[in-house]
Amino acid sequence: MKAAILENKGILNYYTDTPTPAVPTGHVLLQVKAVSICGSDISRYAKGHRMYPLILGHECAGVIADVGDGVSRDLVGKHAAIIPVVPCFECEECERGYYSACHRYSFIGSRQDGGFAEYVVMPERNALIIPDDMKFEEAALIEPSTVARHILDLGQFREGQTAMVFGAGSIGLMVVQWLRILGASRIICTDISDDNLDTARRVGAHITLNPQQVDVAAEVKKLTGDGVDVAIEAAGAPQALMQTIAVTRPRGFVVCGGNQPLDASLPMSFIEDLMRKELSLVGCFMSYSAPFPGHEWTDSVEVIRCGALDIPTMISHRYPLSAAPEIFSRIAAHQMSHRKIILYPQE
Repeated sequence: MKAAILENKGILNYYTDTPTPAVPTGHVLLQVKAVSICGSDISRYAKGHRMYPLILGHECAGVIADVGDGVSRDLVGKHAAIIPVVPCFECEECERGYYSACHRYSFIGSRQDGGFAEYVVMPERNALIIPDDMKFEEAALIEPSTVARHILDLGQFREGQTAMVFGAGSIGLMVVQWLRILGASRIICTDISDDNLDTARRVGAHITLNPQQVDVAAEVKKLTGDGVDVAIEAAGAPQALMQTIAVTRPRGFVVCGGNQPLDASLPMSFIEDLMRKELSLVGCFMSYSAPFPGHEWTDSVEVIRCGALDIPTMISHRYPLSAAPEIFSRIAAHQMSHRKIILYPQE
């Protein structure tokens, strides 16, 4: 089969003769029709990863081509999207329904081969069956949609509340859309890219602010008085995380959804201000709830299918899978601005 394989830090090669994976008992074989590049894929390419060689890719969808023993052959031909986390379903956290905290979890596209290939194998329960009329590129973006939906659960967002999203990248834009869908009364979004802010307005942001041009905290105070009900850090930037405290009302919620640089630090005034306002600071890791994989997934299928979630605007580029090495190189070198990039194994 064809596959783009991460072979070392900064080394991603495309092959046309990689062995098609066998299908173990209890598993299915998905023929990948569309796979999206996640920011975490770029990070693993640019900064290095725990294991090589590895086929990246966890945002993907396709058609079930074969099944292993113990799986009904009625699934063959069904359309499905990957649910990438593979919990053990036996540990204490799994029993509590906290699958992202599983003691022994695997992850398709990170700890085992993923979807930058013609075929990917997974446990049967990791195949999310989708309607036949859903486009594969839409289904490939179910997973990032679930992360945004989960973020708002963690922030205890309710209809009519105000919210602020720091970062108009893929997850930030998904959060903006979910805020619109769930009935936020005011959605404020910040980013240092005016193009990203234009997109945020297109998908639902009422107000956009560029921190390189305005004092964000001062502007939000003018707009809201005591601040927003929920602030979401989706930029992965310490400067943005610092600002979340200033823009959130007392006893509001701050959700950390961006991956912060490990060599950065925050002043203790961050904690002092957090305490004075009695804010709830919540972390987000993946997108799962009980029963597995969670309502975030069924909710996402519903809003994508009815068109409430604007997927076309999320996608900026489409390429054959063979272009993956060049695309990863360009993005890592900061030579390519983009939103979601869809790759197609069948050229």
